[in-house]
Amino acid sequence: MAELLLKKQWTRHTYLADQEVGGKKAGRAAGGWVSDLAAQKKVITLCQHCTHKFNPARVNYRKEKEFPVCQAKCDGCSTFDPYCSLYIADDLYTQVRSTAEERRALARSRETRIKQGFL
Repeated sequence: MAELLLKKQWTRHTYLADQEVGGKKAGRAAGGWVSDLAAQKKVITLCQHCTHKFNPARVNYRKEKEFPVCQAKCDGCSTFDPYCSLYIADDLYTQVRSTAEERRALARSRETRIKQGFL
């Protein structure tokens, strides 16, 4: 039987829905689930009780420091917590966030361009 292969038409809604993680399966160890998320370079949110169990440097992740808390469902224990910590993969961090030093350097370069007469 012949099968037609068509490119999927992605809308904003279907793309975001595809990026969401279904959640930890019943009976799955929390540490293994968080390791799987880290291997897929997904954003990891952990509550205050689970944060000390995760070593972000070992899996090349960075803790978000400008916004120290987020409201999310903990990837470790699956409870909703208004004070979760947010961890982002190092390679993706510069694409989705900017550090204070980067913003200062950008402002300085803009200032020098304006002084030189360039906009």
